[in-house]
Amino acid sequence: MPKLGLWENAIKQSADPERAREYGVQLAELRPEYFTNLSSDQARVVAALLSGSKALSELLIAKPEWLDVIEFSLLENPRRKEGLQRDIAKFLKPGLETKDYSSVLRQLRELKQREMLRIAARDLARLGNVPQITEEISNVADVCLHTVYQVALQQLTEKFGTPYAHDPATEKWIESSFCVLGMGKLGGQELNYSSDIDVLFVYSGEGACFKTKPTKNTKPLRATPNHQFYAKLAEAVIAECTRMTAEGFLFRIDMRLRPEGKTAPLARALSSYETYYAQWGQTWERMMLIKARCVAGDQGLGAEFMEMIQPFRYPRSISEQVPREVAEMKQRIENEIIKTGELERNVKLGRGGIREIEFLVQTQQVLQAGRMPFLQGSKTLPALEKLSDYKLIEKPEAARLKAAYCFLRDVEHRLQMEDNRQTHTIPEHKPTRIRLAKLMGFPDLKSFEAELQTINDDVRKAYDRFINPIASDGNAGAVRNSLPSDVAGAPDEWKKVLRAHSFRDPDHCLKLVQEFVHGPGFGHRSSRTIDHALQLLARMLEACPRGDAAPPEPFLSDPDRVLARLDSFVSRYGAQSMLYDAWVSNPSLFRLLLLAFDRSEFLAELAIRVPDLIDEIEQSGQLRRKRNTEQILEDLRAGAKEEDQHRWLRRYYQAEQMRIGLRDILDLADPEQTQSELTALADAFLTYALEVVLRKHRIKKAPFAIFGLGKLGGRELIYASDLDIIFVAESKNANLPALQKVAAQFLELLSKRTEDGATFEADARLRPDGEKGLLVNTLDAYRDYYLKRAMLWELQSLSRFRPICGNATVQKSFSDMAVEMVSFNSGKKKAAAFTANWKSEVHRMRMRIEKERTPAGQDKLAIKTGRGGLMDVEFVAQALSLENGWHEPNTLSAVARAGGENVISPESAKILSENYRKLMQVERILRRWSFEPESVLPVDAAAFYRVAVRCGYKDAATFQDVVLAQRGAIRREYLKMFDAEAK
Repeated sequence: MPKLGLWENAIKQSADPERAREYGVQLAELRPEYFTNLSSDQARVVAALLSGSKALSELLIAKPEWLDVIEFSLLENPRRKEGLQRDIAKFLKPGLETKDYSSVLRQLRELKQREMLRIAARDLARLGNVPQITEEISNVADVCLHTVYQVALQQLTEKFGTPYAHDPATEKWIESSFCVLGMGKLGGQELNYSSDIDVLFVYSGEGACFKTKPTKNTKPLRATPNHQFYAKLAEAVIAECTRMTAEGFLFRIDMRLRPEGKTAPLARALSSYETYYAQWGQTWERMMLIKARCVAGDQGLGAEFMEMIQPFRYPRSISEQVPREVAEMKQRIENEIIKTGELERNVKLGRGGIREIEFLVQTQQVLQAGRMPFLQGSKTLPALEKLSDYKLIEKPEAARLKAAYCFLRDVEHRLQMEDNRQTHTIPEHKPTRIRLAKLMGFPDLKSFEAELQTINDDVRKAYDRFINPIASDGNAGAVRNSLPSDVAGAPDEWKKVLRAHSFRDPDHCLKLVQEFVHGPGFGHRSSRTIDHALQLLARMLEACPRGDAAPPEPFLSDPDRVLARLDSFVSRYGAQSMLYDAWVSNPSLFRLLLLAFDRSEFLAELAIRVPDLIDEIEQSGQLRRKRNTEQILEDLRAGAKEEDQHRWLRRYYQAEQMRIGLRDILDLADPEQTQSELTALADAFLTYALEVVLRKHRIKKAPFAIFGLGKLGGRELIYASDLDIIFVAESKNANLPALQKVAAQFLELLSKRTEDGATFEADARLRPDGEKGLLVNTLDAYRDYYLKRAMLWELQSLSRFRPICGNATVQKSFSDMAVEMVSFNSGKKKAAAFTANWKSEVHRMRMRIEKERTPAGQDKLAIKTGRGGLMDVEFVAQALSLENGWHEPNTLSAVARAGGENVISPESAKILSENYRKLMQVERILRRWSFEPESVLPVDAAAFYRVAVRCGYKDAATFQDVVLAQRGAIRREYLKMFDAEAK
């Protein structure tokens, strides 16, 4: 007989002494020796179990030998999943070998019941906390699912063969794989005692089943297709888990979370899931997938699934409507509960319940975890802690929510353990509520209900603070309502809208609008995606000029072209639902894309070829940062180990050209900053390319130096500028034949056009004797050439030299020599090209360029070579430098120095500088469109108007007048400089 005093004391301390005593008497009759040896701890655990669960007490009466499971030493700590797997392996392996499947499944059910008994005893005796208990229950579900999967897979493989998928790359058959993904509370390792388990079934790919391993040329013929095999496998797993036997059932399985719900196939290929979530995925599915976890089957396939859904469940940017959609979901749940009168009593779905904590956490994860990876995770409580660490939730509030979650889950568990029934509702029956209060450790019902009310209020306040205020904000509905709702059914209305917003071809543009909203072929699209498409169209229309109304700032110069480019981009991107989500949630990104399409055909084509490029640049924060040569060079050197250096350079170049171009388009950089960044990019590329070539030839010290001339020398690069460079070697010990090869490879690395495009076009024709001269020559040869044979224009070009990279000694020596050569005011020996009338020669050269390089009849359009064009200022600056012995390769710096030293009047310097900057901006915008060396405005009136808009003017006439006035002012100042020569 038991130690009556000890046992009686344990009963009195239990939540329901009467029940514990009743079941204890019955068990003592069945296992008297067990009760004889009870310790005080053991008695407390058994009494807590008997008083806490009618269903488990009756299970012990039916199987009194299972009292051995309730051993205190085995209950002090949670049981690891590996222990469960070892227990199952004892009967699984021999069962599979002998094909005794019924025995395996019977023993599995018994193991599940024993484990649930053990876990409940730990729980009721308060030997484990909520996270430990839910993880242990989840582990039991994991091992049960994996065991059932193994049994079902072997049975089906025996009947149909092994599934294989055909690899098109190798043309071989590879064995296919399958896994079970846990969702909801199973995925988050937060299962209840009587939870349904939410799962998805996924297989690796389509193919067929074969009894023997297929060879390369094997044809499927009448073999069972993979989709049929895996559908049968999913059915078998579900049937076995839910089948009721003498040992009970394993788990109820819920498949309603799968794509397309009840009507969809039970199992899908990985690619099918990818397509669905990319095109049709909804907010609730993002939140659902936060909990996804591979629980059975092939772990490698599970990892592929998790990687595939990562950008969907944790997007880097997401619609501002997410909190609104979450609030609407919760409201629908409450409306359904209100009908049954359970709103205040349902601890899961009711007001201030578990679901509100889960929704709060998951909403913040969807909104923030794409940018803050440490917020990612399937468990509620750790995610709450991370939200607190990142200051998204205040620490005291996070602590209250964590305590509330544990309390409510505790209540839920005690409700479910009573009859092993899935319930979340506190009963109306008062004696039952009193018993629940005692199970929760409260002395009476009043104090329990007061605590529950406080917790519900706290949770609801937090939920309202994080969800409802955002949910009621925004104007998405108003934006959509501003347009005709039915694109396909209201063509005339839409054409009217398009005409009103300056679209030239409404018929064609309407087709593009229809495809943008409804997708190619006008297939089924979710209402949410359609709504997002209409919002985006409204934003685009807001940027279009409209009749006589004042246009927005800035506005699109060519809406038709922008819409066409948008169509191409969306088609190339593919995952349109996710794309529209990102644009709606980040309007500045969508606006940036529209402006890029309107301001630059080159950048538009680049964006279409590399759809993520603009997004990556915008998300990285690089748009607002000016970058220098050292920073760019550091980036380039990070790719030094890349096998294909051509590809590495060209891809980096594309990204930097896009970044610089977008900064320019958004006016985040003024014209001189843009020139400076393009020059820094060129300097870094020249330096890095030289390092690559020298490394290839195993040359430790650079044998020559590279100098920039022209716009590179003056740090004035614009889009599509060539890099004028020369190579100068030391005069002693220079192996010139070998150096020619090194320089040629350097130029090829930079300028060769590949399938990834090109980088800078390096031009070495300004070297002595031009194309006929040596690519690399010595310092002495350069000195001799400039003294004896160089023409005046070559000295003028030399005045803009700048050392870029290479041998430092040569850089200094050549710089000293070059300064001497172009100092026309010095008393030292001068180059042969220097004559007393050198300035007249410079003027004649300028007039010849104006005549020969300006298209006939297009002087008004030629902003560089024409009368009063950019070259006027550049010739003035170079003449000033030559005349005064300055080394000022930058045009504006030379003009400013002349004004500062009163070589020309400060007023003249101001006129030249201001108008040069404005014309330079026009040239930059002109070249930004095509990234071609264009310096002549369009002849076509429509194209001229578009350039005017890109330059910030509302009409072409005003733009033309302003440009001509600027050029007139420049020419007047030019003539002052070359007054005698002009006469």
